[in-house]
Amino acid sequence: MRIDIHVNERAQLKSPIVVCGLPGAAFVGKFALDHLIGELGAKPLAEFYSGGFPPQITVGEDGVGRPVRNVLFYWRNTAGGENDLILYTGDSQPTEAESEYELSDSVIDFLIKEHNVRRLITLGAYVTGSTTVSPKVYAAATDQNAAQVVEANGCKLMTDGAITGMNGLLLGIARLKGLSGYALLGETSGLSFDAKASEAILNVLSNLIGLKLDYAKLEQRASEAQEAVRAIEAIRRGQNPEPGSGRGSTTGKRLDYIS
Repeated sequence: MRIDIHVNERAQLKSPIVVCGLPGAAFVGKFALDHLIGELGAKPLAEFYSGGFPPQITVGEDGVGRPVRNVLFYWRNTAGGENDLILYTGDSQPTEAESEYELSDSVIDFLIKEHNVRRLITLGAYVTGSTTVSPKVYAAATDQNAAQVVEANGCKLMTDGAITGMNGLLLGIARLKGLSGYALLGETSGLSFDAKASEAILNVLSNLIGLKLDYAKLEQRASEAQEAVRAIEAIRRGQNPEPGSGRGSTTGKRLDYIS
């Protein structure tokens, strides 16, 4: 399978920690990463184009179409912290298992070779099928030390089950290549976009890596995404969407991928 990597900038980063969140159930990890990128003002580092992505282009609000991609962003910690950040998200995950493995392997190899990354965190959803006002954060780790760290920060360790898609696979391949890290999974019904689950994992993440975040725009992003989906569903049923439906930062993005 063909994978093209376009490097935007040869940035020199300080012991970067990688945080990953791709489209999946309730868009929990994706919303969290988009929020981090926006709040931190992170800059593009590299783009990944894969033959395993859906055969389509993504059209932006400016009318310009581009191939489906995943993107690495970077943020320099200028407040005296020990670690810069690399943030990984994208339009979609690959559509087949083999492509997911190959892309995950390519991303991890790039991070090790170009930035000597030693620590990786993935964000995703823990689907329960029922709603909750105060979502718990579940976690799985690459090793016992990392497991103790997330448990000490209020996460409930998973003792069975599986983490599907690249939000889990990236962590597994990172472990095989000698990296340390963990997956943080926000409790969600999985039935709709869930900003509360995204906020829950961001709260834990901010404690673990020393960030201060404002969550005001997170709920707005989820609301706009829900409006876009309602508009699409109305069109499919042959109805006219309500005025304003589908507008906002999520317009034109792929919203129907569930891992």
